Amino acid sequence: MTKAPPEVPANYYLLSDETWALIVEDYANGAMAKEVAAKWRVGPNSVYRHASAAGLTKRECGDERARAHAEAVTQAAWARDDPPGPATTGPTLTALFAPPPEEDPDAGDPGALARAAILASGRAMKGRLWAEAKALAGLAESYARLGDRMVGEFESDRPSPQDAAALAYVLERLEAEDREAERRGEIEREAGA
Repeated sequence: MTKAPPEVPANYYLLSDETWALIVEDYANGAMAKEVAAKWRVGPNSVYRHASAAGLTKRECGDERARAHAEAVTQAAWARDDPPGPATTGPTLTALFAPPPEEDPDAGDPGALARAAILASGRAMKGRLWAEAKALAGLAESYARLGDRMVGEFESDRPSPQDAAALAYVLERLEAEDREAERRGEIEREAGA
């Protein structure tokens, strides 16, 4: 949060067109009208009025300047061999979907990733970074569940929990029907005897 500029009364001097061009350029580059007004000792409404007259309001030129700035940041990152962050497109995102490298075979192992996330969560808790620790614990839990699911895929003879529950229900119903049939058979034998 920036510190509010001190309230400086506006002057009533007649400023040249060159000075107003500098003032409007400051405003168009992203400074707030109140900050520009305090810097140049003019009224904020005068800044708005001159910016509108020059066609350099933030609404009219903000998108163009933001795109130019983003492109400059990306070019600077590429120039220093530091690929841009995850919000940009480039080789960084394509490398995420490459097969696991030979030097790090655990990169695709959910169990190893879960252990790493648990370790990082513990370090975050020791550092009293509660939000990070909670996020890492959730990540570890997700990796653990993914690991359990992958183990289930490789163990085809082990039924899924839903199949096991359905099988248990069917067996229970068959046992109940057998007991009922035995009870009926006893009743019929007693009646026949």
